[in-house]
Amino acid sequence: MNTSRRNFIGGLAATGAIAAVSGCCCIKPLFCRRSRVALQLYSIRDYIKKNGLAKSLAEVAKAGYEGVEFAGYWDFKPAELKKMLDDNGLVACGTHVGRDSFSPEKFAATCEFELGYGNNTIICPGNGNMPPGASWDDPKQKSSQEIDDFIKKLCDYYNEAAGNCAKYGCSVGLHNHQWEFFVKMQDGTSYWDYFFSHTDKSVLMEQDVGWTTCAGFDPCEQYLKYPHRSRTLHAKENGMGPNVKEFDAILGKPGVPGAVGVDWDRLFPITDADGVDWYVVECERHCDSFDAVIPSIEFLRSKGRA
Repeated sequence: MNTSRRNFIGGLAATGAIAAVSGCCCIKPLFCRRSRVALQLYSIRDYIKKNGLAKSLAEVAKAGYEGVEFAGYWDFKPAELKKMLDDNGLVACGTHVGRDSFSPEKFAATCEFELGYGNNTIICPGNGNMPPGASWDDPKQKSSQEIDDFIKKLCDYYNEAAGNCAKYGCSVGLHNHQWEFFVKMQDGTSYWDYFFSHTDKSVLMEQDVGWTTCAGFDPCEQYLKYPHRSRTLHAKENGMGPNVKEFDAILGKPGVPGAVGVDWDRLFPITDADGVDWYVVECERHCDSFDAVIPSIEFLRSKGRA
């Protein structure tokens, strides 16, 4: 684990732009403020089942996390969730739900539930976004008219949902894995690029920078192409080490040959200027303990993030 600290933040307001160290990722600053660190509770889902949500949230706060992102509610009501968060000095930075949660029939109830515990950021990470016939990790996936039609309809769905949820003060967005970069339209445009080029800017981009690097793409470039659409970012444990191979072994999912880990020192100033509010740690191992989420926040702390 690389624990060196480099300060790239000073002078951003004076320069008015960020130049990436090894590329052309330049973005006009919107906020230039340091992101906070939250935990995606999916990372400790089995620990929560065993120990209860209240105790688990106390442990999350003790570890130094400032917020959490939900992925399930363990049958608690919004007021109960809010009390547990308040009791531990935590805030909700978002939630992961199925795509149907913000359908025309369900968005009102979803927004009311989310606002009840203090959250207004609703993200879908699931296979409900995946076109028929697509696969998780095949870089050579074939395009088809069926895939084109699915993606186009999905953009319409998110645009409608964004407008509906905005009436309640909530926002919706998409969280990526590898396949969003691998699946292509028939004209060669990736699912990822088509989606964020054909959805309203109010549709949020929650980039999982670990999955992006596994797919062989540069996460910094995504903030340049689609600026100021990201309240949250997923920081996965593959980026906490020197390269992507360790993460492949953890998940049993192949990355693109030659892909490298996240260049955090290059990424931090770009996300600060873009206005990313939260770095959300999500770990794919040791969900019955804190064995992965503690080193993750310690790494980010060593980088001046927590």
